[in-house]
Amino acid sequence: MYNVARLKGQVESFRGAVERAEPFRPLMVKLKLTWQCNLACPMCHYWRRDLPTALTTDRVARTLDDLAALGCAKVHFSGGEPTIRPDLPDLIAHARQLKLRVALTTNATLITRDLAKRLARAGLNSVCVSIDSPVRSVHDHMRGAPGAFKRTVAGVRELRRSAQRHGTPLPIRINTVVARENYATLDKLPALAHALGAQSLLLMPVDDRTSALVLNKRRLLDYNQRIAPALASRALAFGLMRQISEAFPFGMTKPELASSRDGRYARGLYERQPCYAPWTHALVAADARVAPCCGAPFVTLGELHEQSFAEIWQGEAYRHLRELIRDGTPLPECATCDTFLAENRILHQYLISNSQSPSHNETDLGRTR
Repeated sequence: MYNVARLKGQVESFRGAVERAEPFRPLMVKLKLTWQCNLACPMCHYWRRDLPTALTTDRVARTLDDLAALGCAKVHFSGGEPTIRPDLPDLIAHARQLKLRVALTTNATLITRDLAKRLARAGLNSVCVSIDSPVRSVHDHMRGAPGAFKRTVAGVRELRRSAQRHGTPLPIRINTVVARENYATLDKLPALAHALGAQSLLLMPVDDRTSALVLNKRRLLDYNQRIAPALASRALAFGLMRQISEAFPFGMTKPELASSRDGRYARGLYERQPCYAPWTHALVAADARVAPCCGAPFVTLGELHEQSFAEIWQGEAYRHLRELIRDGTPLPECATCDTFLAENRILHQYLISNSQSPSHNETDLGRTR
């Protein structure tokens, strides 16, 4: 996630970048290190791709060099399943040498004692582990692999042990996709997350174009009325969430639920304000394409085969995207995105509330409706 607090003292500089459609600073960049995965989650398309990974060790290292020079604060390695790559500890170590913080998203099923030690020694800063249910059979079904739950739990424990032996903190976040087949089990999820030593819990609405996994109206109401309140109470008690609203990823009001039922998880936010990801974020895909974010992974702004990350970040395609977003034309994908909603609201308030000139108003930074 973004650490937007670091921008509070740089509001005027950030405002200028937004108004001129110029790059600001990549606060966090996600690198999908591979398409390959050892699981077969029905809501994911990456494992279905029989494609080579274009992000070689050298290309990732050069991209990390660029990111550090541009003032990046954090990189997030994901996939596919990034622990498939034997060079993962080396890539983490290189990023840490550049003073970049490193997060890892993993299903943890391939985390052995030896790999956990190597990740700790490399300087890994945090881990996001995918767990879709506290019920073993439900999680395994959601992950498309018998025995996945048992291996994931074992992997998390190895990560914790190695971090403790190495004397370094390793915050663990549990990522959970909320779908038709698992939603009714999630009130018990906070207890599992706490038992595994996790510090936080993130619920994500399922992304499924076929609609086979999404919650219909009845299930959305059932989740909000029966599951979410119990989940929120337990997650808050364990310190896994900070606000009740975090347990309601589909929203809390009837209009919000109606939007979520149609897959419009942004719930109209980007009809009211810009998304600031094009100024502070990027996605590097496993085929070496650079896209603005996970919500729009097929919007290609450049390819690392042809340009460096710095050239793409400062290039014309990124500038054009920033102009569109600034002037009130979000991408079609923005309506379905549930990522960085809170961060974008905070950034927008920084810009609006810190205006120092009559010419700086909300309509300079998007539209108001």
